[in-house]
Parts: sequence; structure tokens; C-alpha cells
Amino acid sequence: MTPPVQTGHAAKDSRVAAIDGLRGVRARVVGAWHACKPLGADWLLIAANAAVGIFFVLSGYALTRGWDGRFGVFLMRRFVRLWPAYALCLGVGYLIAGVHPVWSEFLWYPLIDPDAKPLIDPPVWSLVLEAWMMPFMPLIVCAASGGLTRAALCIAILIVAGAAAPFLFVSALFVAGSFLARRHYRCRFLELAVPQWLGRISYSLYLTHWLVIALAIRALGPAGGVAALPAVFAVAWLVWRGVERPSLRASRRIGGAAGTVARLSLALRPDVMAGAVAPGAPVILSVPGALWGAQVARRPRQARSALAEVLEAYSAIKWGLTKRNAIDDHGQSARSD
Repeated sequence: MTPPVQTGHAAKDSRVAAIDGLRGVRARVVGAWHACKPLGADWLLIAANAAVGIFFVLSGYALTRGWDGRFGVFLMRRFVRLWPAYALCLGVGYLIAGVHPVWSEFLWYPLIDPDAKPLIDPPVWSLVLEAWMMPFMPLIVCAASGGLTRAALCIAILIVAGAAAPFLFVSALFVAGSFLARRHYRCRFLELAVPQWLGRISYSLYLTHWLVIALAIRALGPAGGVAALPAVFAVAWLVWRGVERPSLRASRRIGGAAGTVARLSLALRPDVMAGAVAPGAPVILSVPGALWGAQVARRPRQARSALAEVLEAYSAIKWGLTKRNAIDDHGQSARSD
């Protein structure tokens, strides 16, 4: 991996190809452990545990780079991004197990200890912990936003506290990833096509691989997990294509629509519009403002283009009327003199 490059605010929201590739490799290591475990490949356990730890660090890294301070929008986007594939795989897991679902688990509750052995989909425990990190994201970003000493102190405290509550140890890994997010990393291997493809489907791969492997072992015996590896990738790609990718696009639309509606709401505030239109106009304009919110949600690109023209017209009107008022005030002052 080449030396890290300091990034500015402009690059903060960009994706890092090497990190995406590392996500894919990490998911593949965990899948290899579950496939080879029935054959006695216990040596893969250390690598799998390390991969899960890296998963939490990478999550803190990626989420911090995309953090813009809009907490409510952030939570909505994460829910839309994560829940559809998670709920689908959890539901399929209950069908495979043949047991009645615990409905609270579909909302990432209760917290699952990493030492627990969930019967439905074992990799889910780490995703539940990640989901519960989301409400604490402002604190995570704050803890990592200072210097190295501040971040290291927070991480050390969380690691010590994690001896009693694993949730806090995971928080330490998130803070570490958040601190590293101020830099951009490069790695030629991780930026190759195969790691990038694995990174693209890593969430679906992580969710689905154990379900496919469990069915294969049930049908073919201990070697079924290894034999099912091609099916593991095929199922992960199908879930990514049919469920994860649409949910990812929907989460991005939420972010764009929320920003557009916020700017429109600001433009239509009475105190902003009072200098540009008649006193009763802000009340009237609130109706098209609501209609614009619905339009943005349906067609964000066209709505944003038209919105730019509307705001430009409002600015011109406000500037013209402000100029006229200044001339009138000057004339009245001259007459009084």
C-alpha cells in the first residue's frame, strides 16, 4: 500500500477504491472460514476474526468520509441502505431453520454478543453491532476529529471498557476508522477488477454466504461448503443486483432530495422572501414548496435543475426590489433635506 495522501474537504465524500477492495477481500476470508470449518481448517479462524475487526474499522472510515452533519438524513439513508438485504437474508435464514421468526431481530434487536452462536445467520451479529453504532456516529466523529492524542485516549478508554461490554470495544474500532478517514489510501492489488467486484457485492456476500453454505453442507456433507463456493458468489451477486443496488440508489436519492428540499425551504422562509415579494406571498408560496418536495422525491435530477432556475429568479427579484427600495429611501431623504 502506497503512503497515505492527506485529503481535504472536497475529497472527503469520495469513495476510496482500495478500501472497497479490502472490504471484498475481508468478506471473502470470512466466507472461506465458514466453508472450510467443517473440514477442520481451524487455522482460518484467526484470519476470520481479524477480518471482522477490520470490517468495523472500515465502516468507521467510510461513514466518516461521507459524514456531512445531517444526522437525521444520515440515519434514514443508513436504514434504507442496509435494511432490505438484511431483512431478506434474515427471513430466508428463518425459513431454512424452520423456526418462528423473532420479529425484533428484523430491527437489529437485541444486541448479539460475538461469542453467541445464532442459529439463523451467524454473520448477522457484527451487522447488528454496526447498526447500533449509527446513533452514536456524531460522538464517533467528534472523538476522532481532534489530534492523535485525543483519538488514542478515546480508543484506549473504549478498549478497556470493552472488557465488560463488547459493544464499547466495537466503538473503539469505529473511532480508529474515523480517525484514519482524514487520509486517502492506495493499493494497486485492491484496486484490481476482482477485489473491486468483491467489494461491490461485499455486503450481500457477507449476508448470504453462510445461508448457501449451510444448505450445501446439509445436502452434500462437510465438503459441501467448498463445493458451493461458485453458488455463494452467484447468490451474492443476485442479491446485490436485485436488492442491494436499488436500496443503495434509494439512499442516495434521500440525501439529494433532503438537501434540495432544505435549500428550497430556506429560500421560501418568510424572513428571506419578505424583502422580495408582497407580505402575503410566503403563505401562498408554501403550497408550491410542498409540491416541490414531492416532485424532488420522484424526479430529483429534473427537480433540482428547475429549482436552480426558480432560485435564480427569486434572487433577481429580491435584488431588484432591494435596489428600488434603496432608491426610494434616498429620494425621500433628499426631499426631507
